[in-house]
Amino acid sequence: DFAQGAYSGYKSKAVLERETKGIFIQATDFLIEFGTQGDWDKFGKHITRSLNLFSIFIDAVMSVSGQGLLRDVLNKCLLQYSIIDPDHRRILIPSWTVRQPNEPAILPTPSLHFQKVLELIPSVVQTVDKDKRLPLHYAAASATASYDVIMDVFKAYKHAASIRDPMTGLFPFQLAASNGNVEAAHNLLLANPNLVSSGINIHDKKRKRSSST
Repeated sequence: DFAQGAYSGYKSKAVLERETKGIFIQATDFLIEFGTQGDWDKFGKHITRSLNLFSIFIDAVMSVSGQGLLRDVLNKCLLQYSIIDPDHRRILIPSWTVRQPNEPAILPTPSLHFQKVLELIPSVVQTVDKDKRLPLHYAAASATASYDVIMDVFKAYKHAASIRDPMTGLFPFQLAASNGNVEAAHNLLLANPNLVSSGINIHDKKRKRSSST
């Protein structure tokens, strides 16, 4: 029920602002550990439904659990989404727009939710999870992650583009290409063009070993 969004945005905010926030964070931890990608997707959409709710949520995670859980929530629930449609600049979540009196509305960036986490934990992009994966691996491997989100994760830690994903053995540019994100794949490869020859050499070595047996 928790993953299905049993809490409304209003209820979630109320729970997170009280002493009961520990229960919400424990449920989040359980969801990250035992949930499915479908569960993570639904939860990600739920906690990003408003800037206010998201800010309260990440503050509660930091105060109750710490950086590890926030990193895991980022990897599994947040990098897959954009706050605005990056192609048409259509606002997907209106409540993230900043409005000042007598001033035009300020549109959020597609990756504002990632930037909020990065402000709290600048080192999050360099930190691996229990599977030894980095945030860039998760972003590049997602079929729904936008070019903007992938590039912002990359710019925050460019060396990650040269690190293989331990789950697939692929570099981030290959992960992005496999999901049709050609522009992201191209820019990730430009960070280290030698990765192409590196990948070919590994493939050739495997083929030679197999042919000699």
